[in-house]
Amino acid sequence: MDRFNALGRGAQLMLIGAVLLLIDLFFPWQDFDVGGLADELGVDATFSGWRGVGFVVGLLTIVLLAWLIVRIASVDIPLPVSTAMTGALLATLILIFTIIKLLTILGDEATIWAWVGTALAVVIAVGAFMAVQEAGGVDTLRSEASSFGGSDAAAAPAPPEAYQAPPPERPPPSAGVEPPAGEAADDATDVRTPDDRQT
Repeated sequence: MDRFNALGRGAQLMLIGAVLLLIDLFFPWQDFDVGGLADELGVDATFSGWRGVGFVVGLLTIVLLAWLIVRIASVDIPLPVSTAMTGALLATLILIFTIIKLLTILGDEATIWAWVGTALAVVIAVGAFMAVQEAGGVDTLRSEASSFGGSDAAAAPAPPEAYQAPPPERPPPSAGVEPPAGEAADDATDVRTPDDRQT
């Protein structure tokens, strides 16, 4: 129970909604008559929420439940994204595919269970939004997403700069090598007095 409480309100709401949605998918989401047999024999056809696009909803719900159970068990799974982004992504996909499922069966006598499943998908999405708010808000997800987009640019090598030839270096004076006679005369210091120069 302590680990469940450590999840946070958003993740708790996602867990409860996912469990109920998984159960709801086994109930009949469609209930329609088979030809004219309904009036005579009382025969009708029902399809659970797993039919068609509902299969994708079921798989995503199982993945979400497994991910939340792993978090409760305190198992560290290295993911390239944060827990808030993972939950938001799974919850968004569940909501989108549940709405698609509902739209595909609206003309085929959708039952109350289809509407309950859609409401549970909304509950999961609300829980994901709460988890995002607990993690720092939507701006945190935006900065995380932009960091993925900027990682390639940061990893790319910088363009080479224009080559500039180094300035010519003067060779250092070598020990033991005498300079030419002209340079020696220029460099020598004349310490004679004017009287010595006249003589």
